[in-house]
Amino acid sequence: MIGAVVLDLDDTVFDHRASARRGVSWLIEELHGKADERVLEAWERSAGELSVLRLAGELDRQGYRRERVRILLRELGRSREAEVVPGDLADRLYARFVDVYESSWVAFDDAVPVLRELGNRHVLAAILTNGPEERQQRKADVLGLRPWVTGVWTSERLGLRKPDPDCYLAVCESLGVTPEDVLHIGDDLGNDLIGARDAGLRALHLDRRNEEPDEPWRIRGLREVLGHL
Repeated sequence: MIGAVVLDLDDTVFDHRASARRGVSWLIEELHGKADERVLEAWERSAGELSVLRLAGELDRQGYRRERVRILLRELGRSREAEVVPGDLADRLYARFVDVYESSWVAFDDAVPVLRELGNRHVLAAILTNGPEERQQRKADVLGLRPWVTGVWTSERLGLRKPDPDCYLAVCESLGVTPEDVLHIGDDLGNDLIGARDAGLRALHLDRRNEEPDEPWRIRGLREVLGHL
């Protein structure tokens, strides 16, 4: 019997990819470039690659932001500018990207209806995200999630990151449910399926972009969650 559903936030409940693409498209236009698929994908890829360095302590927040702007300039064929762009200019450009990104925050169409239905079925709902505390809590407010979730747990708040088993177990304990009675949902195969299962939770992998073959544990939208309760 499922007593609680724990969901990832970015690209599961919240359409992070679409919002980020709006932000970087503005930035590319500001730099007089073309926001084609190759450049957009490179921007997304740089986030993951540089986040690894940041977690390892090799980059601070400012260094991460400046390097993303430099990488973008290289992708736009402006390698020479990338090497000499002043730090304060890179800071301003990235800050404007963040402004556009945050003004574009929107939940997926199926998110709130499914959370509401979980409540109707007396199933607890919660968010577990590797994102930063202040921003992720603010997203929950902007996206209108508060009435439908018991809480939003972030890696910063827990001092743990998915796929660390203790991360999932801490949320289960806070909800007062045993791991085997919790269904975890998310778009990242490692963090949201394998990691959750390793911690003893049930789990489904959300593949909204239909990139992976059908499997019993793969869903294409959140409404499918209701059939697994």
